[in-house]
Amino acid sequence: MEIHVKKLYCTNIRQYNKSKRTTPFNYVVYSFNYKTSTSDKSVIDNLLEKAKRLANSVYTGAANDGTYKRNNSRILNNCIAGVLSEYCWKHYLNLETEIVTETPFNSANNQIDLQVISNSKTIEVRSSFPRNGISFAICHPIYQFDIIGPYDTYYKPGEIKKNYYIRTLYPFTSNLIENKFKQDGFEVYLTGGATWEMMMNPLIGINKNFIPDDELDPKRIETKSNYKVVPYCKALDTIEIKNEIKK
Repeated sequence: MEIHVKKLYCTNIRQYNKSKRTTPFNYVVYSFNYKTSTSDKSVIDNLLEKAKRLANSVYTGAANDGTYKRNNSRILNNCIAGVLSEYCWKHYLNLETEIVTETPFNSANNQIDLQVISNSKTIEVRSSFPRNGISFAICHPIYQFDIIGPYDTYYKPGEIKKNYYIRTLYPFTSNLIENKFKQDGFEVYLTGGATWEMMMNPLIGINKNFIPDDELDPKRIETKSNYKVVPYCKALDTIEIKNEIKK
């Protein structure tokens, strides 16, 4: 496993010179070599087993919902993306000293979470699949991606659903993940985040109606829902959100 910190200058990229992201964006790349590294193979195999167990718990919820059309393959892909994102973010946040741990998975109504050990603040990990690439997702002046925040049930003043929201991007379609992460050179992109306060700030957070790539709740997997989001032009980059969490 290799870790690289990279910096993106959106407005220096010709096709994105009108990007709303005017400050540099630091992101972190985790690279795995499944075929040639025994340690990487062990990590990936263990994460795949964890994803399958998680998917099985989601299947149960889906089977109990008569209005939901089950799509086991998509659910498994979502779970793989989620547990891999959680693993990499946990490793990155704990590089210097252990500051976060995993939280138990109770139901598909909650996304995959981490928790700050010192103060019990929670961190929601979300992932997406921008097939047009990382630069497109962060820099595009119109179609930039977002840091995904709370589902609209939780837009209540004074109520904190999660303290931090962090993002992982995979530059391909979700149906390819199970095959790709068993190849050498598979990369996971840790791409910033936002705080609850940023989500609730009307100058930063916005309401958006869409279907997240990594949704696990069977009632929302194939249905658009309203979320609070922070567009990448206003998000914290990966180093900044880490420093915020370390506070």
